[in-house]
Amino acid sequence: MFLDKIVHGWIGLPYHLNVLSHGDPKNPTVVLLHGLAVDSDSWKEVVDVLQKSHYCITIDLLGFGASPKPQWLEYTMSQHLRSLRYTMSNLGLPKQYILIGHSLGSFLATRIALKEKRHIARLILLSPPVYPPLEQIKPRVARRLTGMLLTSYEFLRSEKMTPRLFDRISRILPLPRNVLSNPETWTPSLRTLKHCIEEQTILEDARKLTMPTDVFYGTFDQVVIGSNVRLLASNPSISLHKFIGDHFVTRAYAKVIKEVSFS
Repeated sequence: MFLDKIVHGWIGLPYHLNVLSHGDPKNPTVVLLHGLAVDSDSWKEVVDVLQKSHYCITIDLLGFGASPKPQWLEYTMSQHLRSLRYTMSNLGLPKQYILIGHSLGSFLATRIALKEKRHIARLILLSPPVYPPLEQIKPRVARRLTGMLLTSYEFLRSEKMTPRLFDRISRILPLPRNVLSNPETWTPSLRTLKHCIEEQTILEDARKLTMPTDVFYGTFDQVVIGSNVRLLASNPSISLHKFIGDHFVTRAYAKVIKEVSFS
């Protein structure tokens, strides 16, 4: 760990993340960034639908899947982005590609899109958990729900949280239970939750987008509040798409994406 801190902390060399590819490289390229506490396997349904016509590249984010999981790292947005951009710069991506992000991945995808405007043909954000400051949320119900979710996240990171309690909460919120079976993922998950989800800047970032952007969210999503997501539509480059579904990327979710964004 000490050597790891020197190389990736003091010297600042970004981590190289685990990458998987699916389909024919001759087809248009799609890069997919998964959500919190899962990995590239969460894209299975989407990849099954898209790989017949597109070359799909999935990346395990820092702290998840087969990517490095340094326990000393804070897992801030900038730390995630440094390793993600470093990894993507070595993929030999075409001049134009489609970028898709789910949940946490939608926040990272938005930041990347702002840096790589000329190269993103289309941006697709799935189930972005938009949480503005409570004083900026006008609908009373949305303000109350947002406050409850943020309080729940803070409790998840508290010393009172136990694996047994986490398992119970995961039956309500879309928390992957595989975190319990992989202790190395526990710290990256909770620190990423704090620095990237709770301390988010998605509304500010989304206002600067210029490329065609589709935002999808489900009617029964456990952590996405509709009126909060609709604030993204203040940018005319962004189109919102509501469908019957929850937070997880199922085959039904994949078909909706295919019909709207890849037709």
